Amino acid sequence: MDIENVKKQLGLRLKALRLERGLRQEDMEKWDFSYRYYGRLERGLVNPTVDTLLRLCQIFDVELIDLFGFMDDQGEISDDQAVVTMKMNEIVKSGDAERIRKLRVFLEEIL
Repeated sequence: MDIENVKKQLGLRLKALRLERGLRQEDMEKWDFSYRYYGRLERGLVNPTVDTLLRLCQIFDVELIDLFGFMDDQGEISDDQAVVTMKMNEIVKSGDAERIRKLRVFLEEIL
């Protein structure tokens, strides 16, 4: 398990959770996170403490396991997998019926 990759993927997961809620990095300051520190978390440049992870779970209303849902048995995920997951999630969360329909058609075509 490559810790740097895990931190990077965790950062992508945090970014997705933040964007799902329509928040900017600066908005994290109302929960006592410096936007600079939070930005470093999203870029995978810092190793968050358990306390920090639990606070983020409360903010995003998720379980701790949900933060690490990107991990498979080897604790690895490719950059392509992370980007595809994030983009599909953005489309579904947007509620844009036409974009969701196009995504469904596309997925049915390739699967």
